[in-house]
Amino acid sequence: MTSNIDWTQLVTPAMKTQAAAAQALADVVAEAAGRRATADAAIAPLQDAVDIGEATDDEGTLLTAWKKFRVLLNRVPAQAGYPATIDWPVAPA
Repeated sequence: MTSNIDWTQLVTPAMKTQAAAAQALADVVAEAAGRRATADAAIAPLQDAVDIGEATDDEGTLLTAWKKFRVLLNRVPAQAGYPATIDWPVAPA
């Protein structure tokens, strides 16, 4: 009996490692996008209040904190060890 092997279905350890790395990066990118969406949602009404001259001092301070958070999120890929090790910035309270 002759066995036909479909070599196109062979998954090597290197392919598994590459797939795992790609998935890990995709997970980090998705996490960053979620955190950025949270920041964007917090910033929009605060920025509106500033733009129309209706922001309180606390709202102005909070707006600055959220903008700093968003900047730090954008710098995450520049961290040493990215994407395996990430020091996520802390969102304003």
